[in-house]
Amino acid sequence: MNKFSLAIVPFFAISSLGASSLKDAIINGKVSGAFQSYYFSRYKDSKKDNDILTLGLDISYMSASYKGFGVKTTVQTATSPWVDEHSKIARKNNMWGSGAQLSEAYLSYSFLKTIANIGRIYFSSPVMGASASRINKESFEGISIINSDISDTIVTLGFMNKFQARTDENGKIGKFRKTFKSAASPWVFRLDNGAYTLALKNKSIENLTLVAAYLDAVDAFKTAYFQVDYKISNYTISSQYYSSKEEGKDRGYLLGFQGKVSFGALDLIAAFTSTGKDADVIPGLGNGADLAYTWSEVFAYQYEKDQNAYKLTAKYNINPNLYLGTSYLDENGAGYNRAYTAIKSGYNFAGKLKGLNIVAAYEMGSKDAKDDELRIRLNYKF
Repeated sequence: MNKFSLAIVPFFAISSLGASSLKDAIINGKVSGAFQSYYFSRYKDSKKDNDILTLGLDISYMSASYKGFGVKTTVQTATSPWVDEHSKIARKNNMWGSGAQLSEAYLSYSFLKTIANIGRIYFSSPVMGASASRINKESFEGISIINSDISDTIVTLGFMNKFQARTDENGKIGKFRKTFKSAASPWVFRLDNGAYTLALKNKSIENLTLVAAYLDAVDAFKTAYFQVDYKISNYTISSQYYSSKEEGKDRGYLLGFQGKVSFGALDLIAAFTSTGKDADVIPGLGNGADLAYTWSEVFAYQYEKDQNAYKLTAKYNINPNLYLGTSYLDENGAGYNRAYTAIKSGYNFAGKLKGLNIVAAYEMGSKDAKDDELRIRLNYKF
């Protein structure tokens, strides 16, 4: 699952007054980056285990604003120097992808309360989103417009005609193509005419957040998404609804509910989702479009038809930099009952190591789910 944002952070905000010349905009731009080291190891019940260590380095340049215009570029690089042949095959879709890619390269223009971006973008919305959960981040190529003229409302429009997957499935980093990935079956769509999305987020009523989003993957499928969050004191109650229809197939839907309560440093969450009997739900384009409440760290598939799932989560914030959490997920569908138990911890370093973060998660399958997996992510941002 991925948290979504209905706005791409305008890089020209580096200078609120803007540069006095194009030269100043370039000179006053900023370079940032991140070094990543991710290790994934899967323990198979009936097949051979696999593991992979992937290293990555991202470098970004953001110009200052000049008369409302700005430019951003990001180059991703990755390598998996010690992976064996078996693990290459097992991880070819998401972790085995070496090389370099210009994943962000876009021109931005800001006028009043509107931001327009054109080019290669780490786009994020409820039903179209680039995932950053692997070394190689997904990206889109197209146009986005973000407007906040309506009080307490953000409106996002997007048209994307190419997609960069995590890998090319042949050992290289993904390329920008007409082939788009999804977080649900059938997983891949060829979109010769691109995809359009509209999303709205409204907070005009106190303590209430409303989200609505629509996606038209032209000649492939359509998805609508709705979400309501109500927060009072230390309680948050949420509901969500997906409706999707692939061309020539039945409509799929998902209904979900979630409750969260915080007692000081302790967060407790209970969630439930249920899908229709006719078809799997397609939550959108990009693995970042994956918002079903009953997600898990590794294995869960929340969008399968005729499934009821519930999830219980506890997270304890030991201090501002360290947390420890656990979760239990049960999926009950047609002919199966899968369960997953996960333990997760994260630590943000301080002082001279500020910018360094490590997260470790271990998920264990039970009932009809037999595999286990360890995931360790080390990130250093500068």
